[in-house]
Amino acid sequence: MLSNTEALQHSTRKRIMHKLSKDKAFLREIAKDLNIPTSTAAYHLKRLTQNGLINERRGVYHVWFDLTDKGRQLLSTEAA
Repeated sequence: MLSNTEALQHSTRKRIMHKLSKDKAFLREIAKDLNIPTSTAAYHLKRLTQNGLINERRGVYHVWFDLTDKGRQLLSTEAA
């Protein structure tokens, strides 16, 4: 499990959270927008989900991600 500080210390996780602060996104969309391999995005999304900073939502055909309230609070604290 990551501490809140560790969650934002890694630049990829930080970039993912900033992307998700604007709107929900799919795995491939996140990987493409951040110019990282899908496997790397999946790894960091899993870590952030396990920490309760993002939600993983499953539809019939897609899985998308968005920030939790805890994730939004962490980002706002970082910006202050």
